[in-house]
Amino acid sequence: MSLTTQQPGTGEQVRPGWWDEPFQVFQTNLREIDAGLDVERTLDDVERHGANVWLLNVGGILSHYPTGLDFQTRNPHLAGRPGGDLVGDALAAARRRGVRLLARMDFSKVAPAIADAHPDWLYVSPSGERQVFEGLVSVCPSAGYYQERIFDVLDEVLDRYAVDGFFFNWFGFNERDYAGRVHGVCHCAACVVGFREHTGLDRLPDRAGDDGYRRWRGYATATIEALTARVRAHIAARRPDAGLILGTAADVLFHEANNAIGRTLWPYATGEAVSALRSSRPGKPVLVNAVAFWDMPYRLADEQPEMLGQYLAQAISRGANPSTYIMGPTGGIAYGGLDSAAAVTRFHRDHRREYTGLAPAAEVGLVRPDPLDDDGRHGTGTAEHRGLLTGLVERHVPFDVVPVGALETQDVDARFRVLVLPDLPSLPPGVVAALDRFVRGGGSLVATGRSGIGADGSVVDWFPGERQVEVVVDRDALKSSYVRLDGAAREAGGRAADEVEGAVLVPRHGRHHRLAWRSDVVGRYLLIESAPYGPPEKAYGHVPGTEHVAGERRHGAGTVVQLSWVAGTAYLDTRLTRIRDVAVDLVVERLLDRPEGRLPVTVEAPEQVEVVVGRSAAGLVVHLLNHSGQRGNGYGPAVPVHHVTVRAAGLAGRAARTLAGAASVLDDGEDLLVRIADVAELEVVVIEDGGRAADGGLS
Repeated sequence: MSLTTQQPGTGEQVRPGWWDEPFQVFQTNLREIDAGLDVERTLDDVERHGANVWLLNVGGILSHYPTGLDFQTRNPHLAGRPGGDLVGDALAAARRRGVRLLARMDFSKVAPAIADAHPDWLYVSPSGERQVFEGLVSVCPSAGYYQERIFDVLDEVLDRYAVDGFFFNWFGFNERDYAGRVHGVCHCAACVVGFREHTGLDRLPDRAGDDGYRRWRGYATATIEALTARVRAHIAARRPDAGLILGTAADVLFHEANNAIGRTLWPYATGEAVSALRSSRPGKPVLVNAVAFWDMPYRLADEQPEMLGQYLAQAISRGANPSTYIMGPTGGIAYGGLDSAAAVTRFHRDHRREYTGLAPAAEVGLVRPDPLDDDGRHGTGTAEHRGLLTGLVERHVPFDVVPVGALETQDVDARFRVLVLPDLPSLPPGVVAALDRFVRGGGSLVATGRSGIGADGSVVDWFPGERQVEVVVDRDALKSSYVRLDGAAREAGGRAADEVEGAVLVPRHGRHHRLAWRSDVVGRYLLIESAPYGPPEKAYGHVPGTEHVAGERRHGAGTVVQLSWVAGTAYLDTRLTRIRDVAVDLVVERLLDRPEGRLPVTVEAPEQVEVVVGRSAAGLVVHLLNHSGQRGNGYGPAVPVHHVTVRAAGLAGRAARTLAGAASVLDDGEDLLVRIADVAELEVVVIEDGGRAADGGLS
């Protein structure tokens, strides 16, 4: 048996293995017609790409080896392969080269004959129908195939092949099919019983939005996590040096970076996902699989090359391992983005020391709302989260993403100086208690929108707000009202300094939770109420405001700042940087509230450069990602950014180097200044923890 260590706060057992060191993956997702794959040529391409791990289809829907199990379907094209065993040939060739082989399994569907023989294994729609796609029938994770028979498949593979690990595709409940058609919640007999035992409810919901759906998602998540833990333990018992790549209970956490028809691109999706995984499961490595084609219905059309590179650049900057995913054999389908993906993969491979143990090290934690946490009042906080994240990126404020549930399990007190709560619709008691400890110990909170406000209008008793007076969400009620920024009043044209005209105002766009503030609160940002805005002859009449939109309050050794307006959402809608800065300034002010009065790392660069701060075996690692290629629903060629400066406070004289391009260092007696000539797509600054540069420069 392999040794395990407990991950702090989660009770999970973290199992060490080869996956704890940096690794690079290449996935060939094979069709049944690819059984004659040339394994030597494929491995040439895998190694040329920069990968040292090959992810290959092995079993499940289709077995690429001569299975002896009657509930598995052997690939009929294996009959044309000498020896009839693709997996055996691939493993032998990989071993000769020192390349690891991962087994790709997909247990989500079975052939019709197997489905007919085992109807109790199948997904059942709310109307009692099977789910069939391209002749394959979906099975249910609650039922016997997943719960029992997949262990027989794993045993057959492990008995025959010394693979280095497993990846399970589509390991979940099939509420949608490959075409995106919604089939709804499974109503098989196993789900009826399991849901009742888990929730005490007799009736399953039919689909998202129904009563009880959130309880269903809780059951579904618990079912998958429990099964994942069983699979992981089974693999570990059979072969301790083989890992499982899957969900939160696996050895390696997984995220797939892809595009989809009808889905608006969220430019920072990959970095956000990795950051959230690293924050919630800090003891576990992450693998990001970048898809080389453009959406599932178009597997023969390549993704924009720069998009593929951007997926992997965001991944490695946050400490994930890169993986590239193609359909069919290498050298077959024309995927033009492979060079871009290979460049990042080889970069990760060639800088092993810098990426060994790379862990997040930002002082700001941006809390990510639970997307299902919607109390029906005003929608979720996802838009607010994204608006604030965008603002932090553009202002070069390093941050790490923290899922709201991780606030109870992770030691945020030791990790962060500031936590940002973006319009969270509910704060469970355990989260409130964790935040209380964080602030009392000297941390700062910046809370926006609904954060800290209950459905009944009550407010967390140590927040600045005492009670909610009104929620203003109607657009007509918001029109021609403003938020007046601190210090904006000024003499203008002979008018008094407290007049509205001449002050700096931003539109009060979006939702505003008007609060009665506690007596010891320092108010910020005055509300300017509506006045006529048309016709032009009548567009006047605003009066100076007396009500504040934000308030600050001390709590223990720390501070809570409550901005009762959704400034992040308003920024997404308007792209007015003054609205962005309303929220970001509050974060920066809290970061600067320290004896030295300055930030550890600052960057002088255009807004299109994202700054990610981490620590690894090499020291302080600062990634600079150039997002200038972002355009609409994808990425094109980036415009090189010139003359970027990274300042590391108090680190003058430290040895430092850049990994991609040329740079120089200046020593102002206290700080280290790294001046970079050009940031093309990705640059990395490494500042050693000890030792001084021999020549005062960067290597």
